[in-house]
Amino acid sequence: MTLLEEARVEEIIGQLRNDLEQQLQRRINKRSDRFLIERAIAGGKRLRPLLLLVTFKALGGRDYVKALDVACALELAHSASLVHDDILDLDYKRRGSLALWRQIGVGKALLEGHRIINLAFETVLEKGMELARIVVEAGEKAARGIWEEIIASTHLTTELYLRIIREKTASLFEAATESAAVLADANENLKNLIKKYGCEVGTAYQLADDLAESIKRRRYGRMLYVFHEMRDRVLRAFIASKTGRMSTLVSALSPKTPSEEFLLKEIARRINAAQELASNALIPDSPYKRVLIELPAYFVKQMLKEAA
Repeated sequence: MTLLEEARVEEIIGQLRNDLEQQLQRRINKRSDRFLIERAIAGGKRLRPLLLLVTFKALGGRDYVKALDVACALELAHSASLVHDDILDLDYKRRGSLALWRQIGVGKALLEGHRIINLAFETVLEKGMELARIVVEAGEKAARGIWEEIIASTHLTTELYLRIIREKTASLFEAATESAAVLADANENLKNLIKKYGCEVGTAYQLADDLAESIKRRRYGRMLYVFHEMRDRVLRAFIASKTGRMSTLVSALSPKTPSEEFLLKEIARRINAAQELASNALIPDSPYKRVLIELPAYFVKQMLKEAA
């Protein structure tokens, strides 16, 4: 990506982000738990809702306010899942601040996470059953992927690793692009194409996330790296032990992240696949189509900046 292209992507994303933040505030402004929701969503990259909005614009969608509401629902659902993930993983920090459960306690954080999920579903249900189905199915896939990562009964293989990524992370990216297609009244061919695009973008992003995590842990130093690895494996083993299957327990203690070389190759492959899909003639030419083409590399770059 050239500096000019990156500047253009930044400009368009900045405009959409401002619109999204204002809409989020409107959606939560009158709620009694407004301040807890603000804590849960603070510092987020807003990648999934931004992907929805860019796709919606690239496909020629017209009802922008409706698209903003669905984008808000995706961000709320994602943030709620992180509230619960932090409790499951015993993570003390989230986006540079104390995790919500460390601020208000486990019980209250669990309850607030459920309330935020309910708000997300209520928001998207207002816009139609088809959109509600997309978001609910994406949430189910994400939960299944996280669970499978913990209790997988076989040692990690490339196929299993990529399937877990598609379910736990790429499913919400796919939901973002499919929702955009529905909102823009796209035909079935275009809807299927843009769903595949979302899946590739989400997969590339999670691969980059795993790569960034590997780089950061390597930089901690050998002893601290081993400590974090053992901590994660013991937590997985504790949860897996509740299944009552020894094979599940053994699998939970085994390494879960592939080599950095593999991750780099897969990231490049997924970015290329996504860019090829976004370049398809079914998507009309516009500045937003250009952003759609550049977005996969942009998302990955944002993630790897953190590791640097």
